[in-house]
Amino acid sequence: MGHKLLGLFCAVICLPGLYAVFLVPSKNPVAVGTNVTISVNDPGTITVGLWLFGPSTLFIWYSEEVIAGSGHQDGIEFNLTTYQLTLPSVTLKNSGLYALDALKPVKSRAEITLDVQEPVSNVTGFVNMTNLVEFNNTATLTCSASGTPLWFSWHNGSSTVTAGGRVELKNSGRELIINGVTRYDEGPFKCLVENNISKAETNQMKLNISYGPDVKVTVWPEKQAYISGSDIFLSCSADSKPAASFYWMFNGNNLDVYGPSYNLTRATQNVRGEYTCVAKNAVTLRYAAVTKMIHIVDPVSAVTINPTGYPVEGTAFNLSCNVVGPVDSIHWMKNGAYLDADDTTTFFNGNSTLSFYHLDLSDDGLYQCAASNAVSNMTSQPYSLMVNYGPHNTTASGPHVAVVGSSVTFSCSSVSRPQSQYSWYFSGLNVKSGSVYMTAPLSKNDSGDYTCMAFNNITGRSSSASVTLAVYVPVSNVTVNMNNQQPILNQPFTLTCTAAGDVEHIQWMKNGMNLDGNNRINFTNNHSVLSFNPLTLSDNGQYQCVASNAVNNMTSQAYDLKVVYGPWGTTISGPLVGAVGHNVTFSCSADSHPPSQYSWFFNGTKVGAGPVLTTALSSHSGGRYTCTASNEITGNSSSVSLELTLRYPITDVFVNAGSQQPVFNQPFTLTCTVNGDVEHIQWMKNGTLIHPYNGITFSNDNLTLSFQSLNLNDDGHFRCEASNFVSNMTSPAYNLMVNYGPWNTTVVGPSVVETGSNVTFSCQADSRPHSQYSWFYNNSVVGNGPVYAKAALSLTNSGYYTCVVFNNVTGISRNASVDLTVIEAIVTVEVVPDRSIPLASQSLQLTCNVKGPYNKIHWLRNNQNFQPSDRVTFSENNATVTFKALQTADDGRYHCAASNAVKQHFSQPYDLAVIFGPQSVQIIVRPGIPPVLTCQALSQPPAVYHWILENNTVVGNDSSIELPIKSMLGSNYTCVAKNPLTNVTIFTSQVIDYPNAAVSVQASVMLMGLLILLIPVLEEWF
Repeated sequence: MGHKLLGLFCAVICLPGLYAVFLVPSKNPVAVGTNVTISVNDPGTITVGLWLFGPSTLFIWYSEEVIAGSGHQDGIEFNLTTYQLTLPSVTLKNSGLYALDALKPVKSRAEITLDVQEPVSNVTGFVNMTNLVEFNNTATLTCSASGTPLWFSWHNGSSTVTAGGRVELKNSGRELIINGVTRYDEGPFKCLVENNISKAETNQMKLNISYGPDVKVTVWPEKQAYISGSDIFLSCSADSKPAASFYWMFNGNNLDVYGPSYNLTRATQNVRGEYTCVAKNAVTLRYAAVTKMIHIVDPVSAVTINPTGYPVEGTAFNLSCNVVGPVDSIHWMKNGAYLDADDTTTFFNGNSTLSFYHLDLSDDGLYQCAASNAVSNMTSQPYSLMVNYGPHNTTASGPHVAVVGSSVTFSCSSVSRPQSQYSWYFSGLNVKSGSVYMTAPLSKNDSGDYTCMAFNNITGRSSSASVTLAVYVPVSNVTVNMNNQQPILNQPFTLTCTAAGDVEHIQWMKNGMNLDGNNRINFTNNHSVLSFNPLTLSDNGQYQCVASNAVNNMTSQAYDLKVVYGPWGTTISGPLVGAVGHNVTFSCSADSHPPSQYSWFFNGTKVGAGPVLTTALSSHSGGRYTCTASNEITGNSSSVSLELTLRYPITDVFVNAGSQQPVFNQPFTLTCTVNGDVEHIQWMKNGTLIHPYNGITFSNDNLTLSFQSLNLNDDGHFRCEASNFVSNMTSPAYNLMVNYGPWNTTVVGPSVVETGSNVTFSCQADSRPHSQYSWFYNNSVVGNGPVYAKAALSLTNSGYYTCVVFNNVTGISRNASVDLTVIEAIVTVEVVPDRSIPLASQSLQLTCNVKGPYNKIHWLRNNQNFQPSDRVTFSENNATVTFKALQTADDGRYHCAASNAVKQHFSQPYDLAVIFGPQSVQIIVRPGIPPVLTCQALSQPPAVYHWILENNTVVGNDSSIELPIKSMLGSNYTCVAKNPLTNVTIFTSQVIDYPNAAVSVQASVMLMGLLILLIPVLEEWF
């Protein structure tokens, strides 16, 4: 055996390469006693290999021979086919590193560490003591178990216990210590023990913890005080374990009452006091007591209010509250709102008396007193307080004036409670009783004082009031007179007001507003005369006088006062400068009432009348024009003059550039040429006024516009406008277009072309005016114009093609070039197959033959990019496509494309149709007279068919034949299908039982015997 192992190791030390192998255990970690299988994932074929456990060899295999190693143990199995290792009923000793070394044909190694563990068992838990007293005792719970490895955790009900505060975990969690237990530590507790393969838990452990008592006393019903005769129930409870015992005490004395409840029935005041419940825990030996105070009170039974005397305004007054029953407090209310003492009211006798210092009307209202104690309250019926007063504010109402012959009515009223009694007096005599007095028809003698007397028979007070009456004759016939005067500015003027009746007052109005006197305007004769001294224009207006007395008034018709004045402020409006050959119009105006009359004079000679003068201007019309305005009433006149200057109008305005050419970045001048008297010139660009700015200046007279250095922004329509006082004219537009360039010269055209092709270059430049173009090839002129074309290029046509651009206005030229490279053209591209007949299942190679240099080749199938696959490979330069085994799925139209720096050249299509068959030959019988037999087979190209009767007679060369009537029943017909390209032949036979049979044909399997019989016939036929 040693020489075999030595030969094995010698055989593998020269093996090249490694590959990955993975080990998959059926379980890991695994329990003791379990069967474990270590499988090898996708190992391939390992002809030489080893299984190792730690440093020991379990198995070695070489070819088909398996040798157990030194580490082999009974029961361990190795499967040479799957390389699987099986360990039966493992123990802790089976834990460790397992390795598979593949040595041949390829080196590899796979390892796995198997972890064998003992399951958790024998889990027990116990507590040092179960009967404990709250806060006094400490509980220790201990957990033990068997197995490897082990983790311990404790649970209180559904919650996990953690260390902290009163809780300690010791000995890796095996011990749980609870210091100073509370009532919430009773559990149930359990210990959970786990390892990687199993877990178990102890039975539940409960602690019995005594605590309390914590006492609570409740009283039903719960009140601050109880009405005499109430039933009162006291109940005592305690949170305690075990249950507490109870006894009761009253005002510190034991009642000899035991149990959790104590009841008072129809309680009276002699049982009010402190009731105490005492609880005791017989285990904890602790006591607890709670005391409740019980108050018992008699209720209030009656409440009434009594007044003292009559309530009179300004006098003192008291209200008394009478109560039956014990009273804790009395409150007074007015109109439902509580009263407080203030500077007008006070309370005494324990709030039972409400005292008013001085009654006031504001004290009216509904008064109540409310008496209460701890168990009841009662409110009196309302007492309505109404303060008697008056009479106050006695008033007599009625007219103070009346018209002779009319009657008037007087009314008397006062504020009083109860209502006053009334009497009327005139001139000391009682004329009427009652609050209303209506007179007889009045005369002038009935003027005087009418007095009303009011009396209150409860307060004993009286009060009086009077009305003074005056009787009048009404005003009529009111007019304003001017007494034939003329109202002339700065002279005195008088207006007089006349009226009939008892006139007490005259008021003057101007334009509907009252008129007051001043240093020019005064009133005389009881305001009947209005005097102006002197008149001014501000006195114009509508004047009226109003005559009035106490019973009526009347206003006169309006007198329209218009002050006569003028003429003033005489002015002439019209031009100061006139154009010879044109008309001129002057207007004259003056401020005057009535309107003035006008006369016109030229250099002292009268030339017209009226406010407007129009005259035609000649060269002698310049001079002084005078207007005189006159007022016939005031006798005044006023004159004003104007000097007219003559000017000749402007004609023929235009912009002149001379012989200059406007060139970019060069100076340029425009001149305004004008005929006529020029006073002002201004320049415009595109309709907008131009002002001097950086780069643009004007001559002193503005005739010249100068550009220091033209730029493209100066393009535009320029005009000059010439003007004087009589005319203006604007020149036609001068269209300034700045000449520039050529700029940005570029040549557009290909940089690489093929021999034999044509090329066209286009030259472009930004220029005004358009540039002239010349073409140079290697410094020789070859053409003119912006486009240059050359046909039938050869390799010698490579080189620089230069376009020279020239502007004959700016005198500037620029050039641009393109470097043309002419390469050899791809002449032809074709697809060449390596065989003329592409047979199914055979290989096929397509070669792309390219005539001419190229950069790369790519293939297309049915006009889509064609890529390699597991059945199709491409040569390194893509020139050849190889089909490993042709299938009908490879049918299609194939192109190859060869590319150079210019473009792609495509081959003519190669149409691949894979040759196959014939396959699946079958005979179909169509019943009828005569019956027809049809032969079908799958084939590319389509198969040719021959029919043989009874294995030796050819009866047809088409796919279908008609059976002759004379055919005997049971005849055997054979169809032979042949591929004309591959010469592959296949056949099938059919026995015809009767001529008109409706057949379902079952193709027979080719029989070697029949083939032998047919070979002579077939050889002769083909």
